[in-house]
Amino acid sequence: MVSPSSTPQPPLRVALLVYPGCMPAGLFAAADMARAANLRAQRSVMDICWAGVDLSPVPTWQGPALAPTVALQQAEADVVLVPGLWLSSPDQLQEPLQQLAPVVQALRALPRRTQVWSYCAGVVLAAASGRLRGQGATATWWLRAALEQQFAQVDWRFDEPLVAGPTATTAAGANGYLPLMLHALAARLPPQALTDLQELLMLPRPRTAHPAFAGHDLMTLADADLRRAMLWVQRSPATDLRLPALAQALGLSPRTLARRVQAHTGLTAALWMRRIKLRQASEALCDTPLPLKRIAEDLGFASEAGLHRAFRQATGQTPLAYRMAHGAR
Repeated sequence: MVSPSSTPQPPLRVALLVYPGCMPAGLFAAADMARAANLRAQRSVMDICWAGVDLSPVPTWQGPALAPTVALQQAEADVVLVPGLWLSSPDQLQEPLQQLAPVVQALRALPRRTQVWSYCAGVVLAAASGRLRGQGATATWWLRAALEQQFAQVDWRFDEPLVAGPTATTAAGANGYLPLMLHALAARLPPQALTDLQELLMLPRPRTAHPAFAGHDLMTLADADLRRAMLWVQRSPATDLRLPALAQALGLSPRTLARRVQAHTGLTAALWMRRIKLRQASEALCDTPLPLKRIAEDLGFASEAGLHRAFRQATGQTPLAYRMAHGAR
């Protein structure tokens, strides 16, 4: 594998899309991260521009009007980052889609080579533009039913915090710009530089995770192979998790992969994979009202009883007790 630092890549040109009613905090944070990455690398890793459908000032959600520096179609961007928008109910999808039809059309008209990144409710615009058709995507969990119904042609993966597809990358949650930026910067910075950025700039999840799941977050891994491994584990049924299969998917020997996992996490590969699946179960318990039986089925556990037993062994709590202690109030 080629190290990100051994062959410097040309700067990634990222257009930060502003549109009426968008929530711009993630755009400002992404711009700060890009600037910090450039300073840390002592070269241009990302070039940022602010884009709109046209050059008219754009009123943001309960914030200032922002003036784009370039129209989206003239931005010549490698990537367009679509921020979230304010929605208080899944039933409110149609109104913003109608009001933001010019934005959807502008995204649809982008060259196929232009990547679209989106997060939280901003994924709605990416889906409406057709950029997610036929590929995997994630979004904020409480829009699950509405998005699955309206955009059935998308392979929705709501149990994954980040899904990278051929033409789009999506992330869940209002802080989804963090895994989006981390995913991109991991391919462009050496591991130590990425770690420095994480320690200085990246915020933890708002909810406090159980100690059993500490370190089992995509944003905490600087090793590119282990990040790929974590995504593979998240996408695989729990009953299919085997070290040889994971090693083959990564192009590594099982022994090499086991050593890497042990060195970076302090866990055996088998336990690390199991903890990743149990963390997914913990997030489903906290973020959705789904019954444990459905969670076990969605994550590929052999049975509800098996998930219950493994979860209690890892956390010291039953799934129900965990949901009551850590779930959204």
